Amino acid sequence: MLAEKTLYIVQQFEKQGRRLVQGRQMDFKTADEAIKRAERDAGRAAGVIAVQQTVDTETGEVLEEPIILAQYGDVPMGISGD
Repeated sequence: MLAEKTLYIVQQFEKQGRRLVQGRQMDFKTADEAIKRAERDAGRAAGVIAVQQTVDTETGEVLEEPIILAQYGDVPMGISGD
């Protein structure tokens, strides 16, 4: 039996010179909490993204493609599905 869990993650991005680098990453219990945090962080970070991801808690394997819940500012190419 699969031990799966849905994660709601907010990832911030910061500028280092011309590059975008990952900043703080936070986990939330619900999609709504993650979206609200991403909205609040939008003015403080170069970019921020909230995603929903389902993983197997035993293996750590990602079971499905992440779903973008919210995105603000600059995020690295490929993360937002471009």
